[in-house]
Amino acid sequence: MAQAQEPILLDTVNPLAHARALRCAKGMVYLGDNLGRCFSYNPITGELNTLNLQNPEIRDVEVNQCGVLWMQTGDSGKVFRYTSNKPDLFPLPQGKSVFFDGIAVQDSFVFAMGDPVNHEFPLYTSTNFGKDWKQLKGLSAAEGEAAYAASGTTVQIQDKTLYFVTGGTHSRIFIGKKWGKRWKSYNIPFASGEGEGPYSLCVIDAKNLVVVGGNYQFPNRRSKVCFTSKNGGKTWRESLIPPMGYRSCVLHFQEVTFACGTNGLDFSTDDGQHWTAWHKGNFLSMDVSTDERLWITLSRKLGLLPLEPVRKAVLIKN
Repeated sequence: MAQAQEPILLDTVNPLAHARALRCAKGMVYLGDNLGRCFSYNPITGELNTLNLQNPEIRDVEVNQCGVLWMQTGDSGKVFRYTSNKPDLFPLPQGKSVFFDGIAVQDSFVFAMGDPVNHEFPLYTSTNFGKDWKQLKGLSAAEGEAAYAASGTTVQIQDKTLYFVTGGTHSRIFIGKKWGKRWKSYNIPFASGEGEGPYSLCVIDAKNLVVVGGNYQFPNRRSKVCFTSKNGGKTWRESLIPPMGYRSCVLHFQEVTFACGTNGLDFSTDDGQHWTAWHKGNFLSMDVSTDERLWITLSRKLGLLPLEPVRKAVLIKN
């Protein structure tokens, strides 16, 4: 089994600094932290560059051919684009105040969604890499239903389909075919209540989906923290052997699914049905770099934990 490297602590001055926004692209690791700072980190040279400061905190980051997109959280969240060493800030259409939960990119297309405004989930898309935005028709939200920006992974795009998941009093997956022109929603059987529901979504393919979460207030509770679907989100089944507790991020790479949260990291080799505990720690978000390393953000000192490439055959052997 691959061994963990030593944690990389990028900010020893601010011990509580941490990044929920994480994306590996073009040989770099991009981070957005709770202090509103945007960074690029070079794993080869160890160089950390501060790209910009955009308060309040950053909860998601995506990279496309035209630059880096950062998502601010807070009641007046925004998405801004960083190109040519100068960030361009795009105010929300119609000047609405939105708590953004996530953004996703596929080529020139960008999708963003946020918590309900007037009982509807606000949805925004861009077809030119995030330069210009338009607002889609909002989708109705139940009373007490919202989404989570724990790792910027509740919003996804695959092929021409948009996805996002919600929680709270009501947990659902919303699926928008043809770039969001036709929407359907399906219930996910998480517990109902404050802090309950899916905190991250992984779209393995059009049929196989995995959601993780639970409730951050009960980090060691293992029931209702992971559900899988094999029919495109229509029905869901709880994991037979769940992760070790609340999980804030899930991703799939090389036939292995990884989930991390406040008490550790787990992996699954059967698309989320059975999980094995791997590393203990307080982890926030994950991504995989082009050299096939798994990068995980830590809860203190803007920490990063890189893991060497892991193959399904290696995990099963061990």
